[in-house]
Amino acid sequence: MPGTMEGLSVPIYGAYYRYSADQTQALYVADNGASDLSFTSVGADNLFSITHSDTSTVATGYLQNFYASLTAAGTYTTGNTQISPFATDLTLSGTISCEAQGMYIYVAGSGTLTSANISGLNVYLDDFGGSLGGGSKSGIQIHIADGNTATGQNAFITMRLEGASGAATCMFEKSGTATNPTYFLRTNATDGMITAGNFGTDGASTYGLAVYVAGAARYIPLIDNT
Repeated sequence: MPGTMEGLSVPIYGAYYRYSADQTQALYVADNGASDLSFTSVGADNLFSITHSDTSTVATGYLQNFYASLTAAGTYTTGNTQISPFATDLTLSGTISCEAQGMYIYVAGSGTLTSANISGLNVYLDDFGGSLGGGSKSGIQIHIADGNTATGQNAFITMRLEGASGAATCMFEKSGTATNPTYFLRTNATDGMITAGNFGTDGASTYGLAVYVAGAARYIPLIDNT
């Protein structure tokens, strides 16, 4: 009969605790098998580190260090419910004088990048098959609840070219052969960046898109479709 080799055995039923050397709870497995890891003041170190060096030839499939799959087939009706295969929470306190981000992505290379499609973040929303009955749909959705005025960068999206050789042809680019969106921009109010006024010499432009260029507030005239 084949034998069984185990490096760590954790009971599925009944609470299981694992303590660190200073008797701080590090691992807890609940009665239902869900695990909880807890760490305190580990300093400048990686709590989890996965290092993978691959030199194989891959023609199809995925090469991934971490994969999370979640199939939600229940009933989720409350407004504050969120479904996320991967979620991060960052709480800032104390004295923060460095960069802080909920997630950091770094991409570099020195090989032969001939026809690669390189992205820092790639989001793909597949066809929902006509089942999307309402609500909203966005490739990326950003929320800002903080009302403080930043002395430096203060925007929903900030783009910065790094180094003397940094270059990009476009700030925004729409590629592919699919139908273009109906509008370039849609807002729900005429305050802030959309300002009412007379921005054309013939009076045809009654709204302007507010921008800040060369140290001064300026307006891009918006012509009514008449």
